[in-house]
Amino acid sequence: LFSPAAVLANPPNDGNNWVQTFSDDFNGTTLDTNKWSTCYWWGNSTGCTNGGAGEVQWFQPDDVIVDNGTLHLRAQKRSKNGYNYTSGMISSHDKYAFQYGYAEMRARYPKGNGFWSTFWLGSQKKIWPPEIDIAEHLGYAPNNMHMTLHYSTPSSAHESSSSWWTGPDFSADYHTFAVKWEPNSMIWYIDGVEYKRYTDSANIPSHPMYLMATFALGKAWSNVAPDSSTPFPSYFDIDYI
Repeated sequence: LFSPAAVLANPPNDGNNWVQTFSDDFNGTTLDTNKWSTCYWWGNSTGCTNGGAGEVQWFQPDDVIVDNGTLHLRAQKRSKNGYNYTSGMISSHDKYAFQYGYAEMRARYPKGNGFWSTFWLGSQKKIWPPEIDIAEHLGYAPNNMHMTLHYSTPSSAHESSSSWWTGPDFSADYHTFAVKWEPNSMIWYIDGVEYKRYTDSANIPSHPMYLMATFALGKAWSNVAPDSSTPFPSYFDIDYI
């Protein structure tokens, strides 16, 4: 993750100078808990879910696996806390947040009915909206990637600007997914190519946001529920953030 500053890297290739302020290559055999938690901010040692979003899994720390430079978020069909599935997630809330910058993930998404995997930003103020969905993927449509900004206005508690791109099967190989967030614009990238741009500065978040990668299950907005064809266990594989 980068912010404008002294020369170190130039991720968006936009002529500006950038300095890296956060990264994780997931080396070693355990998650760096100085950077990440394995639940939403309201969760605890027993796990968590986001029932308001329609998730049907219970997030568990043992479904977050680091091995040979890759983070594996695993989904399993097992009963836990009244849910029929468990899965893994990571969140940098209260450990790392940033206001404006460039964030990128290299990952391979899971394929299967009911899978709902996302690389996204949440508000460190712990309010909703805003929400920045950098790369949101529904496993029943593995060639589609969704990019969305959720925001509020003086007259509406929730509005959104959403786009999607139909490309390769994102479960077949690794790709990079990124957003460049500045006061007057937001630009979404897949494999370094721009696929969405938003420029209404009145609705662009202007306070710190934290990072999340979540392997949720559920119907989402147009997904289908897990069924007998859904493969378990399955993995959301992340090379770096």
